[in-house]
Amino acid sequence: MAGDFSALVALRAKQGEFTALDEWDRVEQIRSVQPLLELEPSSSPRKQFAKVEEVARKLHQHGRHLMIDASDVAHVDGFGNGPAGALGELADRLDGPADLLGDYPVPFEPVVRCGLSNEELPACANLCEELGLGAAVRFRPAEDTKEDLDRVLDKLRLDTPDLDLIIDLQYVPEVTAAHTDRALKALRTVTTAGPFRSTTLLSGSIPPSLKEVSSPEQPRTEEALWRLLNEEGSLELRLGDYGVVHPGPSTGFRSKHVSLKYSTSGRWAYSRQPIDEATGDATTESPRAATLRAICRDLVDSDHYSGTQFSWGDREIATASHDRGTKWGLPSRPVALATSHHLAYLTAQTATAAHDDQR
Repeated sequence: MAGDFSALVALRAKQGEFTALDEWDRVEQIRSVQPLLELEPSSSPRKQFAKVEEVARKLHQHGRHLMIDASDVAHVDGFGNGPAGALGELADRLDGPADLLGDYPVPFEPVVRCGLSNEELPACANLCEELGLGAAVRFRPAEDTKEDLDRVLDKLRLDTPDLDLIIDLQYVPEVTAAHTDRALKALRTVTTAGPFRSTTLLSGSIPPSLKEVSSPEQPRTEEALWRLLNEEGSLELRLGDYGVVHPGPSTGFRSKHVSLKYSTSGRWAYSRQPIDEATGDATTESPRAATLRAICRDLVDSDHYSGTQFSWGDREIATASHDRGTKWGLPSRPVALATSHHLAYLTAQTATAAHDDQR
């Protein structure tokens, strides 16, 4: 059901995130966490469409739809024309059955950014009406104004109770007075435009590169800021974050390190090791695989590890700590393992916060 979630996670439409969503099998988590997929300009349109369709159909069976943001591919070859081009292609693919027993149509919720032009908005409005789930409006205080928000709301022709508002602060490395004031100002701005079906505070604190991190742990700023604003304001805010990656565009280069970002008790636990080309057995695993397995061993032996029953990713982390194999050398594997764990983590944290609020 649209708007029925306790946390939102913005994920790139890339292999690591797709793998985590493919393996997501806990119904209580799927019904608690809302995935927002951002289509990637650096990846093949054909492969992205196929994987998004696959994930959308799987989650639909468990009562969860996808939010999909195609803003970054609006003018990229192969994704159709304008921001509704890629979304229209996906709507067509999901309109029919995947097989004789498949459920269809499979709707999704378009994400509409406030920077869209008046020429682009009508096509988005028509698509939202066709899909029947309303829309998610993504408001970025660093880029958008109240006038931008009002214009988008007017052109969408939808009542605000059919809209999920996302206040996207993007990269927030620490909770400062300036960041808090900017978030509070954004809340005051959007409050007059509602009430909305839901309001989510979205941000991310993972830096562009872990080489900039001076400590193996750092506070989850996105979570701390969400808790602070929920305590101070009268508006119920949902927690939103960017999963286990930096909120900005991906660089696209192949790192000479293996990194794993693990969410735990309001903090990030970071592991980063250089790939030693002299390690690993060439007949069974690559140096990249050997490095990831070493990181997994350290994590399993640490106090941060949540145990094999927590998620598919945690089971795989335990397996990797003692099992050689080619799959551990896939560049997407660390993101897949960490994202799977993080989906379970978000469910646990928001459930704990809700319990605390009722006490």
